[in-house]
Amino acid sequence: MEVRAKFLIPFIALIMSASLSQEKWLLRFSLREGMPLNWHIRMVTKKVANKQSEIEVAELWVREQVEQIRPNGNLVWSSQTVRCVVNGEVVPVDKTERTVSELTPLGYPARPIALPPPSLHQLDDWLLDLFGGVSLVFPPTEVGVGDKWHYQLAVGLKPPNEPRWLTVNYRLEGREKVGKRDCLRISVQLNSPVKLAWEWKDASVIVTGGAKLEGAFWFDPSLGSVCQRLMKLSINYTVESERWDGFQFVQTTKYVNQTVEVEGNLLSPQ
Repeated sequence: MEVRAKFLIPFIALIMSASLSQEKWLLRFSLREGMPLNWHIRMVTKKVANKQSEIEVAELWVREQVEQIRPNGNLVWSSQTVRCVVNGEVVPVDKTERTVSELTPLGYPARPIALPPPSLHQLDDWLLDLFGGVSLVFPPTEVGVGDKWHYQLAVGLKPPNEPRWLTVNYRLEGREKVGKRDCLRISVQLNSPVKLAWEWKDASVIVTGGAKLEGAFWFDPSLGSVCQRLMKLSINYTVESERWDGFQFVQTTKYVNQTVEVEGNLLSPQ
């Protein structure tokens, strides 16, 4: 009997390991109405333009809350920055202003989000809003460790400008502790070309490059929300312009490399 028991121990362990690997979750945002979420977000932005570099470190304290849950389960979600510090300097924040959005329990926007068309003078901000605004969405079916899914987001640019679609890829990596919370770590990945063009009577501009986003969300099923996020966004592009100065066409080229690292941690509820 002792010999049989010794052989059964690894067999039982194998069964337990297999059952854990087959565990499935039906992932949904399911916060209680009126529950506030307080976040601390740290963003480090490094930009190099034609070998001239600059660094910006921003810290944000953000308050989120589910204002209402619709009969169909959609969540009316508000977000408000209550404090902002940039490179050690406190930036005044108008506490009366906030953004409100409506999300499905899967994390999809209830209505399409339309970005304004890009402009040369606000190119950096436009690219950061486009690629940095990627959020967590869930598949409609149960998923287990190692399962993948994706989300396609229409950008609205017309040919030959790109991107016209963003394909965001997700993967359930496994279970991890964040403080006392038992979370699911979900990785996110995005690669996209950048191609934009403007033409005027006496000038033209072409922007070419690409963007890459990598990171992870830590989702707490018991809370029904994310409690930590880490993201790294890299954008590289070249701006080639040609302008008539009254005598001849003058050509200029600018190379831009920009990275943004974002770390967000839920402060409360703990």
